[in-house]
Amino acid sequence: MNTENLSPEQAAHFLDQNPDATYIDVRTVAEFAKGHPKTKIINVPIVFFHPTTNEVFPNESFDLVMEETCAKDAPLVVGCEKGPRAEKAVERLQIRGYTNARSMSAGNAGWAAAHLPTTTDNRDGISYVSLLTPAKRKKKKKKAKH
Repeated sequence: MNTENLSPEQAAHFLDQNPDATYIDVRTVAEFAKGHPKTKIINVPIVFFHPTTNEVFPNESFDLVMEETCAKDAPLVVGCEKGPRAEKAVERLQIRGYTNARSMSAGNAGWAAAHLPTTTDNRDGISYVSLLTPAKRKKKKKKAKH
């Protein structure tokens, strides 16, 4: 898969110029809560880390939340802390049929280093829990109909 990588400055410009674009922050809930780019953003972790061993666990609900939240042709910029999780997430999205996703190479660390605006806003519609709960409810309703 070919993944387009944007610098933080390119990502900020892309998000600013595309009102329908969304930044998908694939870091953990705890990482996201410490601060993230101030733009149209949602938090959908690609993995979770065990709190004491740092063992990596895939987020089994990543696909579900993305499918309930973002259209397959929506312009997306995917970021993490430094880049690798974002690239993996974009590859996963492309496999699932997303056609307009790109990664931000330097991640949140690069965004902050470029002195781009950040926030700790984690309200409904942005936070992972606020996206996960309705996605799971919708899935249950679909199963009940079948």
